[in-house]
Amino acid sequence: MKTIIEKDGDGYLARVEGHSNLFAFAYSEKDAISELKNVVEMIMDYHLEQINDERIIKNELIFMQEKYAVQV
Repeated sequence: MKTIIEKDGDGYLARVEGHSNLFAFAYSEKDAISELKNVVEMIMDYHLEQINDERIIKNELIFMQEKYAVQV
């Protein structure tokens, strides 16, 4: 991941190159990087939750399919 830090008005914008939704603003470079780290962690947590939810739903569907399957 390449991090880019740019002066933006009275502060700094830190962003991950190639990912338009991964950015953070702060009044110092250090704080902008720290905030960007928090943003990346939140996005990763969100995606992990989505994967876990999908896995639970898939397992429930498999169980229901096996439970109600008609044996020939």
